[in-house]
Amino acid sequence: MNDSKPKGYACPRCTVGRCTPRKTTFSEMVHGQLLSFPNVNAYVCDVCHFAEYERDSLEALWQELYGDGPADDFQSVASQKRSSTFGGESN
Repeated sequence: MNDSKPKGYACPRCTVGRCTPRKTTFSEMVHGQLLSFPNVNAYVCDVCHFAEYERDSLEALWQELYGDGPADDFQSVASQKRSSTFGGESN
């Protein structure tokens, strides 16, 4: 996990729960096909189960799938899976 992120933070979706690091499954429909990858690093809310995936994890998934190909389609999915609060970056 990325050590620059605190061990937990207020959930940006429900504002009640706490997002903490853990491994979860990344699943998304892309071009009509289900992509599902187990054991992906994310911060998951203990109340609403919202997940923010680490950029490095998503980029590694893209490399496994497409090598150096264009990331446009996957990046739009990835940006929906991370809020603007994740890692201090903006989408």
